[in-house]
Amino acid sequence: MAGIVVSVLLAVFLIFSVRGTHRSLIVPVVFLVFIILCARYFGMLAGVVASIIASGLFAVFLFEPYGSLQIKDHQALWNLALMLFAGIALSYANSGNEDEPKAPKNS
Repeated sequence: MAGIVVSVLLAVFLIFSVRGTHRSLIVPVVFLVFIILCARYFGMLAGVVASIIASGLFAVFLFEPYGSLQIKDHQALWNLALMLFAGIALSYANSGNEDEPKAPKNS
């Protein structure tokens, strides 16, 4: 739960710090780093939920037209899609599963 709260707060901070600038296009790609860290330290579910929530927040509040899931800029749409799909895949790949027992080796 802590990972999800931190991801929402970071997404909101990024939205209001770069909204309306040319740097807003790279925010979803940069946010992938946080999604990987979130999945690594808080688990796969936190990374997946962070990807989904951040995608929605970025679509509604970061890209024009504001207040709608519609995105006018095609590059922004592709970057957001990359963040969503890569974020889910990388959350699965980077989740900290060291607690799970490993299969015994056949010697």
